[in-house]
Amino acid sequence: MLYKLALKQKRIKVIFQNKNDLNFIKKKIDLKKSNCILIPGSGVDLKKYSPKKMNLKNPIVMLPSRMLSHKGVYEFINAIKIIKKHRVNARFVLVGDLDEENPSGIKLNVINSWVNDNLVEYWGHKKNMTKILNLASIIVLPSYREGFPKVLMEAAACGRPSITTNVPGCKDAVVNNYTGILVPLKNSKMLANEIVKLLNNKNKINKMGSNSRNYALKNFDIKRIVDKHIKLYREILKK
Repeated sequence: MLYKLALKQKRIKVIFQNKNDLNFIKKKIDLKKSNCILIPGSGVDLKKYSPKKMNLKNPIVMLPSRMLSHKGVYEFINAIKIIKKHRVNARFVLVGDLDEENPSGIKLNVINSWVNDNLVEYWGHKKNMTKILNLASIIVLPSYREGFPKVLMEAAACGRPSITTNVPGCKDAVVNNYTGILVPLKNSKMLANEIVKLLNNKNKINKMGSNSRNYALKNFDIKRIVDKHIKLYREILKK
């Protein structure tokens, strides 16, 4: 009802970041196709986020997000437990702030228990994400759902392949088997398998990384995305 009230204007233009949200709202409130605009993501500063040489001798597999269960942190930890049995040469890292007031927030003592069990390193909140993402060889985001995850755009801009879930938002930010890999939701075993396969194929990591940067140049440039918004606002004001 609130969407119907808010979006009932004839001249309205509604910006969506992924196709699932567009189709859902369009169907629910009978929104015309001409009123819908799809602009994937908020964009990335491609000069600030640029690739640095990857360390594949001691690879880092990184999950950068707030420490929330619906970001797939538990699935990542369970995948690491499986991977450790294969004795794969890699470091596993969590990067992101705590949000213990959030109902799905993960407590610091839980994270510390993983650290003490030598499953993962916890780097906490980091401001310089350009530098941090470039320390990784593979970015992992097993999220349950997103609008259009900025961290996957930033990872692509840094020339890093991503392994993420085949859910709205995440699947829109990655081209499967080209810039990254899509895995089923809440499936730690598949996540572990894909991480191991990618770690064992250094050429594929480099190739996907290169593909990611090229894809970011074509699709995630913040200048182009801002220009699209400004152009849209000007068109509406002229009417």
